[in-house]
Amino acid sequence: MGYGTRLERAIAELDRCEDIKVERQPADPDLTPERLALLADADLALDRIAVHWRTRLEDVLRPYYFAADEYHADWITADGRVRGEFCLGNIHGCLVDGHLPLTDEGLGPDERRVLPELRIFDQAPFGGAGQVTGLRVLPRGGGVEIWYYVLTRTELHRLNLDYGTYLEALLITKGAWGWQYLFADVDLTERRYHDAASNLAAMFEALPVLFPDHDYEPLRARWRERL
Repeated sequence: MGYGTRLERAIAELDRCEDIKVERQPADPDLTPERLALLADADLALDRIAVHWRTRLEDVLRPYYFAADEYHADWITADGRVRGEFCLGNIHGCLVDGHLPLTDEGLGPDERRVLPELRIFDQAPFGGAGQVTGLRVLPRGGGVEIWYYVLTRTELHRLNLDYGTYLEALLITKGAWGWQYLFADVDLTERRYHDAASNLAAMFEALPVLFPDHDYEPLRARWRERL
């Protein structure tokens, strides 16, 4: 089963849950037929990525390639305790299409060098905190790194996972705000992480009950390690 189908099922789980209010945003309606044909052709899309970056990333990207331009859902539980959002873009658009490099003078010098190199593939445009997740393609076949940036908090974290693990976790967390911190080297008891930690605590109470077919224990263990 392709990842796009699996993600559609995850969104359908949200839609069917009476205790969650979901807003789905449609993908770009102005895609040309040529663009749609390109996105639907995984071989061609991955070949263009390889040419653009002069390195093969097929093993990393192919298992999670989807033809849609993007998948976007914004949700909140009925009691208002847990909210989430993701806007997952097509990887060809992420890595090949032109992008506006991010900058943040509040970051340290090493982080300021990394930030413009990121290609954003997931974000929360309605969340208000400027959370984005980007791929950093390393030179000379070094693979890719995953980084999480929060504009309003001037934070940039390298995540301890790969692209596939990120997308697998997204299926389970449904994009609950702050889930990326579970794969960052942070202490969630620090005051600056209070909102994210509260959302995660509520997530681990609510989602295993609402979606009992998913195994939340590996993520819960990561949560405990950061408390």
